[in-house]
Amino acid sequence: MTSLDKKRYFWVIFSALLQGLLLGLYVFVPSGPLKCMPLTIIFLVPFVFWLSQEHWGRRLFELLGWLTLALIVLWLYRLWSIYSPGTGFYYVPSQISDLIRVSMAVFLLIPFFQCRIASWSWQISYSEIFFQLCRNLFLLFQAAIVIAVFWGLLVTAGLLFDIVGLDVVPSLIFSPATVVLLSCVIIAISISIAIKHPGVDSLGRWILSVLAWLLPFFSILSGAFLLCLPYYGLKTLWSTGQASTLMLLLQFGTIILANACWLDGTRSAFRTKSIDILAQIALLCLPIYTILCLYSIGLRVAQYGLSTDRIQAFFLALITGIVGLGYAGAVLFRKWPDSIGRVNIVSVIIMTLIIILMNSPLLDPYRLAAYNQADRLHSGQIKPEEFDYIYTRFNLGRYGNKVLLRLSENESQEIKSRVNAAMSLDPAEYLKYVRKGIPPVSIRREIISGAKVYPDGAKLSEQQINLLVEKWPLEGSAGKNDIAFVFINAVKDGNNLILFTEDTGIIYDLELNRVGTITGKFNLSELAGIKAVESNLLDIDLNGKLYQINR
Repeated sequence: MTSLDKKRYFWVIFSALLQGLLLGLYVFVPSGPLKCMPLTIIFLVPFVFWLSQEHWGRRLFELLGWLTLALIVLWLYRLWSIYSPGTGFYYVPSQISDLIRVSMAVFLLIPFFQCRIASWSWQISYSEIFFQLCRNLFLLFQAAIVIAVFWGLLVTAGLLFDIVGLDVVPSLIFSPATVVLLSCVIIAISISIAIKHPGVDSLGRWILSVLAWLLPFFSILSGAFLLCLPYYGLKTLWSTGQASTLMLLLQFGTIILANACWLDGTRSAFRTKSIDILAQIALLCLPIYTILCLYSIGLRVAQYGLSTDRIQAFFLALITGIVGLGYAGAVLFRKWPDSIGRVNIVSVIIMTLIIILMNSPLLDPYRLAAYNQADRLHSGQIKPEEFDYIYTRFNLGRYGNKVLLRLSENESQEIKSRVNAAMSLDPAEYLKYVRKGIPPVSIRREIISGAKVYPDGAKLSEQQINLLVEKWPLEGSAGKNDIAFVFINAVKDGNNLILFTEDTGIIYDLELNRVGTITGKFNLSELAGIKAVESNLLDIDLNGKLYQINR
């Protein structure tokens, strides 16, 4: 091993240890300033270094320096946008979304700079960039295999330690901080070893060849699905609740398989022209899926308004749509596969510009979501009691707090009181309960006190309200319209109280001891017609539909 290799391995292991320690702290610490660490820098810079380490030298360090500087600028703006005076830095709600977006841009752009370092020239062919990208992906793929085998062996060893009574060893190894630290080190080492082994390129060519032959079958299924859609209608598709996600995954899969089939655009995996044409059917379907996906997201936005998650979904749909439209246009104008490189390069540039704008005031998801929800409230699209004041304060950062400040000047006394209640909530208390998946005490009491109680005229006693606030059996922050109560003789032990959500019912006796549950889909506005039905155990009849009680 040369002195250069020793130096390189030292810095690879050092960066992996540093990354593992910082990510371990991020995972281990529930809230506080450490949750605001620059996750994109901690995650991406070491990975770029590991993948580019064979180009050791001044140009590599310059690349890492410029990348770090760019990520710091994006992170500083994000800190500014999520920080609100009086709330403090407790966590960054959009860290994962930012990481997904920026990772997409970095991993697609970095092959260009790797080729630039290797060739000392800015004139780089798309073919070089494409195969460098493939090599990076295969290095990550083999690292994933190594890490899976590594942890599989450790799990087996941990079970053996449990058998002989040394459970302290597994508890130490499998603590979240240790898992992250060991994983980072193993990934870094596996990439370093694989880079010097020529087998990784052979493995990559074999994987591409296998993936290529999946696209013709994929084309048949994709085309058949679209042909069946007019018959079954869009309502069936929307009823899944996962339509946008499924169609996005389908588009991503098609794009990956298309690049595996036609590589850099100079060759095809198929020697038969008919199979090549069949494979292109999937590309022609891409714009249709994009339209369906954007329509699905648009329906959710029209119904519930913008949120940071819906903006992220729109971003992914837009990027896949740009690529899909380029591929389909190239097929229609008989420019395929020669133009695959141009389409990919233009798409990556557009995606990078959008990501930069999303980390600026122009397209900041926080700003767009906060102002959109406020506009819906002002226009009467949502009622004051349906507006999520807590989410706006703690999850939409500076812009959310600015919106609440404007709402506090509203003429409506109800809106003012709700804004004041949200602003008076202690951040530490809020985050303490958020980590447990339940609302704070004051919000729980408000939800229970404001819930509808059946039959008409019935109401919860103060003691029952206090017990429900204390026990709170529901995970997640349910809104006021998301629960209802029913007094009914539901089980043979006597009178009962059922707490209903849209998908479950929890049965209590009148002392609030849990005695059973009901699962199903419930319309909380139609509970007035509920009744018990005699059987081996009592069942629930809701508007002619029976629901079995689980004791």
